[in-house]
Amino acid sequence: MKKIICLFTFLVVEIIFAQEKTFIPEGQIALDRTTYFEFVQKKRPKTQLFLPDGKELPLKKLDSLNKTIHDQPFTTLFYADTIQNKASLVLKYLSKEDVKLRNDLFRQQQKDFEKNRRKLIGSTLTELSLTDIEGKTYTLEDLKGKAIFLNFWFTQCKPCIEEMPDLNKLKEKYKDQNIIFFAVTYNEKKLITEFLKRTELELTIIPNDRKTIDHFHINFYPTNILIDPNGKILFINELLGGNGLKEIKKLLQKMFPE
Repeated sequence: MKKIICLFTFLVVEIIFAQEKTFIPEGQIALDRTTYFEFVQKKRPKTQLFLPDGKELPLKKLDSLNKTIHDQPFTTLFYADTIQNKASLVLKYLSKEDVKLRNDLFRQQQKDFEKNRRKLIGSTLTELSLTDIEGKTYTLEDLKGKAIFLNFWFTQCKPCIEEMPDLNKLKEKYKDQNIIFFAVTYNEKKLITEFLKRTELELTIIPNDRKTIDHFHINFYPTNILIDPNGKILFINELLGGNGLKEIKKLLQKMFPE
């Protein structure tokens, strides 16, 4: 359940609210979730937290608000002033209609993910071009005859970060085998460089790659894909079944018996 909640928190499409917040500091504009978190990671701005009525709370209380704020579901709106390097988080109560819309969107994303997963498994890869954080490009021709592991992630994804030690161990175990491990993200190089100062990720990192993400129709993170040396897609983890590393390990053991 914890894994599902993390996926839901990061990936459900944001509901757009037109209501203006008069208490937002002058100069701050609304940002989408991804842009806001990238800004915060890069600039570390001074950040304020507001309740829906404009009351300011200490930022450290954000993690506990789900349990204490009138037991009413809410979402978070993001604002920032990139010139003054300041940001605001504003809580927005969700009506029953808002909750229904959010849940409907999530269920549709689930259906789309599963439909795409079933379509891709068993198919043969016909195109792939990846450019790593050092500028080296890998084409499908370059990878011919190699197994390919693709991990899709982003820097603010807690489940992605939690599985990184296991990914590092997996790569280490098969470092002498005919397989290459890629970590694909839409985050830019500068942001990833800062991230890697705090977190170890030994896979070949592919930054700023929405093209590959869109090609595989990735909407949930982490998503892990295993492709055999002939380009056949063997495995994509189920949305509600975790990251699929247990199943991937079994497939790798068959592919590269000790």
